[in-house]
Parts: sequence; C-alpha cells; structure tokens
Amino acid sequence: MSPRSAPIRRRRRAVSVLALVAASVAFALATTACGDARRAEAAPRASFLVAAGDSTFWVDSDGDRVTLRRSPMLLAEHAGHYYELYLTDDDQSYYDAVILGQRIFRRDLNTGDSLLLLEDSTLARLAADYARGHPGESPLAPDEDVAEEPSTHATTETELLDVSGPFLTYEQHVDLDVVGERDQHVTRRGVLDVRDGHAVAVADLVGRAQASEIHRQGQRLLAMAMDSIRRANDERARRAATALTGFVFDSLSFALVEDEGAPAVAFLVPGRGPRAGGFALPLPPLRITEGPWWASIRAGLPTAPAGGATWRGAGYDVIARDDSAGESAVLVLRKGPNEWPVGRVPTPVRRVHRLDDPRVDAATIHGLRRAFDESALYSGDTRTASFPSFPRTPVTWVSHSHLDSP
Repeated sequence: MSPRSAPIRRRRRAVSVLALVAASVAFALATTACGDARRAEAAPRASFLVAAGDSTFWVDSDGDRVTLRRSPMLLAEHAGHYYELYLTDDDQSYYDAVILGQRIFRRDLNTGDSLLLLEDSTLARLAADYARGHPGESPLAPDEDVAEEPSTHATTETELLDVSGPFLTYEQHVDLDVVGERDQHVTRRGVLDVRDGHAVAVADLVGRAQASEIHRQGQRLLAMAMDSIRRANDERARRAATALTGFVFDSLSFALVEDEGAPAVAFLVPGRGPRAGGFALPLPPLRITEGPWWASIRAGLPTAPAGGATWRGAGYDVIARDDSAGESAVLVLRKGPNEWPVGRVPTPVRRVHRLDDPRVDAATIHGLRRAFDESALYSGDTRTASFPSFPRTPVTWVSHSHLDSP
C-alpha cells in the first residue's frame, strides 16, 4: 500500500515573506539619507493593485501611512469587474487507478459566485470508462490508499501563466499511463475567456482571414526550427532530430502575450509519441492586429524609461525598479519631483489597477477587500511587519498566505 499522490497545486516561485520584509527594511533605512525637503513631504493619497510575480499587492496611502498587503491571488479585470482565478483538484481515483486532474475556476468578487472555466475532458472520459469496466469498484475517499502499482495512472497538472484583460493563458501537462493500452504525455498551452470560459482561438482575436495567415506563419516558424535542428552538427541536435516527427502544429496551443507594446501570440508546439511525448517546442511571438479588446489592455501597459517601468496617472505615478539580480523590484510612488518607496515585490511586475479611479464603485472595493481578508484564513498564516519609509509616511506590510481554492 502506498499513499495516493499528493494533490497537485499551482506551481509558484517561492517568495520568502521574511526575505521580502528584510529587503524592504534595508531599503527603507537607506532612504534616511534623503534630504530634509523630501522628508517634509507627505505621500500622495493613492489606492491601487499591483500584479507582481505570483501574487497581487494592494497599496493604500492616506497621506500619513502607506499600507502594502500581499495575497497570492491571480486576478482578472475587465470593464471594472474583478475575478479571482484559481485551481481545484479533481480526484476520481479508484484502488487500482490514480486519476487526478485540475479544474480552473473563476470567482466573481462582487457576487462571490464561481464558474468552471476548464476541466480535463480526457480524464473525465478515462474515469467513466474505468467505472464501466469495473462496476464492482467504488471511487476512493480522500483518505484511502491506492495500490502500490496501479494499472492506470492519469494526471493533469495545470499552471495559470498570465492574464491580459479578460483572457487567461494557461499551460497543461497531461500524463496518461494505462497498462497495456495507452501511454501518452502532452504539454500544451491555451487561452480562455474568463467571462464565459470558452476556449479562445486566434480567429476570436483577429478574425478568420488574419488567423489563417498567423497559422501559416506559425507553421513556417516550426519548419524553420526543425530545419535548424537537422542542420546542427552536434550530438544533442542529432538526438533531438529523431523526435521531430512527433511535433505537430496545434493552432489552439498558444499564449497571448505583449511584444513591445503590441499584442502577439506565441505558439507552443506539443510533442507526441514515444520520443517527443511530454516535450514542447516554443515558437517566437507573432504580432497580431490590435482589436477592440486590446484598448483596455494597452491602457494598462507601463512606459519603460531608464528610471523603471512607470504607470502614469492623475495625482501620482507608480514606478517599479528591478534590482540588479532581476528577482525583485522596488515599488515607488511619485508625485512631481518627490518619490516615496513602498516596498519590494517579486518580478515580473505586470500590471497596475487603480482603485481610486472614479469608475471603480464601492461594491468592487468591498469585494476586493473581502477577497484579501478571506485569503488570510485559508492557511491560518498571517504575518505583519511595519517599517518606516519617511518619518511622516510609515509603511505597513501585511502578507496573506493562500491555498489554491477559496
């Protein structure tokens, strides 16, 4: 007997709260050398969200204090509406069959309602087939064990990669091993519309005519990559060449990305078969036409002067300056010539959502506050540290640990 495989969780780059706090304290202490004129200034009033690393940060400033809260939530925003995106485990195992996948949900932060966006239909069919073939067996309870060497081992691991407006890009790793019947390993990407969960095709973004051309360009990039591998004269390339026939272009396996301020799609070609199964070949991004859906996304992109990525706005600017190692960034509030450091956050810093925009209503603020508060209860682990930035603007850091489902 062996314990069932542990539930698959969203993979996150480990970010030490204590390390972040220590770095922020060191940064704050360094600012004490600033001139008296800057010490006399109060920070501007501000309220905004920052998507950085694998977390969302909420910055509030009332002029006297700046509060920085952290929660490992992935948020999508569209037309002023916020959704939390999360994963849940889908365990349909039997004693002689490990069948464990993941589902993607989104939760409306105003209403609290959740909607299923994606489940693995392959695992659902496999579980149904197993149940029909073994009518005397019952699905395992969460605390029951599976056989040491089950005849069926099927798992799906899903990673939420990024959000652009209402579009979620995800990556999925499927491993199927059914003794004597099936051995399949596939890694692919996809894009979902978080408003209703439908799978987004390139044609949904740019129309059929341009989508056909984008697909042809993707196939040409794949052919060029294969030719490059075949021409390479080293042992690693020769081994890779034997697997090339297993890479077949998949028009739905792509990520929606930003390429120097323009929308683009980046295809990931899944490998299949005994040699290529489980591997994937990334292709360079291909720019696409800016449809109406891009306007709100473009408005949230930062400028990138030498001083750091900058989100400009009425009343104050938000700046993110990467450190020399590129692993964290210093968040800074700026008004006119004056700056107020807020703290360090993990990189990359992707988006800033201004909550003090008049278009953000009280119901939205209430929903966001409730989501941040609830995230502190999922693991029961809340840490608070306080440190000064400037004498008149102390900063409070509140970090919330968060499981993958609400």
